[in-house]
Amino acid sequence: MKDKDFLAEAVKSKLDVDPVSGEEVEKIVSGLFKLDSATVARMSEVLK
Repeated sequence: MKDKDFLAEAVKSKLDVDPVSGEEVEKIVSGLFKLDSATVARMSEVLK
């Protein structure tokens, strides 16, 4: 990451920045669409 202001704000907010490639994001998102409805329902409950 080259955006110094963004990185400074992340440090200030105590957030980890771990960029991934577009290909990796695509794999993650496509995997989410393959989850069965029971898993999605359980994740929804956990994240409330």
